[in-house]
Amino acid sequence: MKRWLKALGITVFIFISLVVLAAVFIRYQGIQYLAAYSGNGFAHPLPKADAYPVKSCNSQPIKVLSYNVLYGSTFLEDMAARFRNGDTGGYLPWSTRFPEIRERLAGYAPDLIGFQETHTDTDIALIAPLDKYTLVTYHLGSFQYGDAALLFKTDRFSLLDSGQLWLSPTPDLPLALGYRPLSVVRYVTWAVLQEKATGFSFVYVNTHFDNASANKDPSSFLFRERITSLAKNLPMIVTGDFNTMANNDRYRRFTGADQNPPLLQNAYTLAKEPAVAANVHPNQRIDHILAGGPCPVSASAWQIDQQPLRNGQAMSDHDPVLATLQFTADTTAQP
Repeated sequence: MKRWLKALGITVFIFISLVVLAAVFIRYQGIQYLAAYSGNGFAHPLPKADAYPVKSCNSQPIKVLSYNVLYGSTFLEDMAARFRNGDTGGYLPWSTRFPEIRERLAGYAPDLIGFQETHTDTDIALIAPLDKYTLVTYHLGSFQYGDAALLFKTDRFSLLDSGQLWLSPTPDLPLALGYRPLSVVRYVTWAVLQEKATGFSFVYVNTHFDNASANKDPSSFLFRERITSLAKNLPMIVTGDFNTMANNDRYRRFTGADQNPPLLQNAYTLAKEPAVAANVHPNQRIDHILAGGPCPVSASAWQIDQQPLRNGQAMSDHDPVLATLQFTADTTAQP
């Protein structure tokens, strides 16, 4: 009996020790560091301020779309079917929604697209044709994580550089955990693009801030320091679900509102604040299109599309935001 109890005690001790070690390994991002040091590497560094000197301030009009599609994932739909009796949170499943989303996006014909809550390349290809758009998102071997995927029209732009920044205390560590333990991993995708017709170069950024203040507040400081600051020297377009309304201190922080003019301005403001219903004003919205940099920029055709699916249900829990932007040395020019 004593030997049995002793053996049992040792077994329990080893089991608890392994559980504790596994918890510590996960909590302190052992998996992420192991992946980084084993050859996958840390995040590709953002460009230096002088890496792409502004040679021209003249672009053609650029149609921009920002859209949180709400769980755009065949995998998540399959998991809901398997473990939740198909419950997708009260919204239509992805397989039901994506054909109309694809049709709607084709009608917009945007040059730049910032998606949030997309998943794999295959899911994204269901709504944006990858024979017309180049996709920039995060890959780790066969693993794909498109929560902040961006796309650009391949025939209009060339890709000069790209990478991710992780909204985390360790922003250069891929798949880094957020500021609050056990939060959803969030990140920024960036790309340096050159317009083929004009040679105009700019930085395009897409992001998805977490919805918890414990994550999005520090994320706004990081975004201001690492991303927005680049607009002092480089033309920039930003799309994203910031989970932040435009009348919020956090918004003023990540747009660089301490500068005059702000480093990044809302496309609504650049479009000279067209008269809109209160519920679609940026002060009541958390999805934004922003632009800034050393080149004057103007906007037109700013809108939020609230049109539902043909059956009357919502296409997502967010509405697409659209604007046409144009950078020009001529401050009187309009898109």
